[in-house]
Amino acid sequence: MLKKSIIVAENLACQIDLEKSLFANINLSISEHQRIGLVGSNGVGKSTLLKIIAGQISPSAGSIYRNGLISYLPQVSTLSKKMKDDNLLNFLSSVSEEWWQIEEILQNQFNTALDLSLSISNLSGGELSKLFLAIALFQQPDLLLLDEPTNHMDLLALDSLRLFLHNFSGAFVIVSHKPFFLDQVVDNIWELTPEGIKFYGGNFSEYRQQKEIEFAAAVRIHEVARKELKRVQESAIKEQQRAAESQRKGRANLLNGSIDRMSAGLSKSQAESSAGIAKKRNEAAIVKASQKAIDTKIKTKKTMSIELSEKNQKHRHLIDIQRGNLWVAEKLLLNDIQLHIESGDRIVISGANGSGKSSLAQAIAGTDLGINSEINKPQLNVDFGEMIITPRMKTVYLDQNYEIINRNLNILENMQIANPNLNYQQIRQQLGHFLFKYDDVYKPTSVLSGGELARLAIAIISISAIDLLILDEPTNNLDIETVNQMLEGINEYQGALWIISHDLDFLSGLHITKSFKIYQQTLKSTTYLPTQIKEYYQEILDTNC
Repeated sequence: MLKKSIIVAENLACQIDLEKSLFANINLSISEHQRIGLVGSNGVGKSTLLKIIAGQISPSAGSIYRNGLISYLPQVSTLSKKMKDDNLLNFLSSVSEEWWQIEEILQNQFNTALDLSLSISNLSGGELSKLFLAIALFQQPDLLLLDEPTNHMDLLALDSLRLFLHNFSGAFVIVSHKPFFLDQVVDNIWELTPEGIKFYGGNFSEYRQQKEIEFAAAVRIHEVARKELKRVQESAIKEQQRAAESQRKGRANLLNGSIDRMSAGLSKSQAESSAGIAKKRNEAAIVKASQKAIDTKIKTKKTMSIELSEKNQKHRHLIDIQRGNLWVAEKLLLNDIQLHIESGDRIVISGANGSGKSSLAQAIAGTDLGINSEINKPQLNVDFGEMIITPRMKTVYLDQNYEIINRNLNILENMQIANPNLNYQQIRQQLGHFLFKYDDVYKPTSVLSGGELARLAIAIISISAIDLLILDEPTNNLDIETVNQMLEGINEYQGALWIISHDLDFLSGLHITKSFKIYQQTLKSTTYLPTQIKEYYQEILDTNC
């Protein structure tokens, strides 16, 4: 039985300006019940393609046919900017007169009960995502387009999203940089590149295996082309040598009287004619082989170079907290905290959104975190125990909103202010390691994408020598390739590391030595480390269910 086509697109292109295009030659179709993961590097145009499919923007070229109801959920950062500061009840009432059905979907499908008197601006990123997923489910679309819905979601929310997509009867296209999650929800992968789009059957792991096979085949083809070029070049040199040797013998025969001058002249003319023909033939063969070697050469992408510096460790004990309590705005988030961190420790803290993971990190790092109100700054108190934090310990905290970056300044100015001891050449070199080159350094940070902001923030912090590095959801907005580069840099770093993340693939690649979970206002050690990814995932889910 033929499936109904919801989308058919031909020759789609998106031109940024006269000289630059995001993508071109996109031909695709989406049929009912398809489950598609859309992947590609940051900036390649995944969000733009979803907007074109949804009908929110028009392509520069090409045509698109739509058949059915389409619901589009943009990135949370985009939602936050566009939302009016209204309370939830008014907002839901503007969506539908039967707004209570959306509330019921939130509770039943996503285990989320929201206070309808709250302002929308008070919702977390995860809560916003679940709200708009509930609205989409209420509308019963034929096609659901999801742009990085997994950002800002804790593991329980991710599991709710997994179940939602599993039970969703329509088709969906999801952009996500979490392989572990994609493996559980999609059966097709679309890879978007500037040259077009490639289609792969199966989940993300199967896509990665196919990419490895393709890469190995491309290496073999290029190696064959390279060897053929070498053979053709060597053959041309040998033929030139034979022609030169023939001319030398002809001159010797003329000089010793073996042949007369007329015969020698005729032989010379014939040899020169043959040599000319051979030369043209060899030149053509070399040009052809050279082009083949160029065409088959494997294109490499520009990559970041992340190097994190640790301070010379004159002390082993950095933090020792016994029976500590964490407060935010007179609200107790955590009690009886037992935490010991030494130089070289690599810890991860997991827990539901709002459980106090970031607040604990902020309290340890200090107060210079862009938190405007003194009332809302986390306070770590010890009533009956003790708290020892090594004096002059250099702690760097990279929060998930990149508050380290001043949005009123450009890239270069941010780097200069954060690192006043570096000269202009050193600043430009550091930015170049993170792919900010040429006039890009003068770009205002207010227009940077999430991935670009993350790169700049890491560029800023990686200059300093650090005792304790705290990374709060560092992989949000980063494509899979960039996350892998970050992993390499972090694994080379020898100082103490504190990670807050729900990205299981990222966590499993780190050399975590201690793992904690927050449950019922307490900080507890986990039984499993993230290297045991399935067991760790299930333990965190069981804790929060």
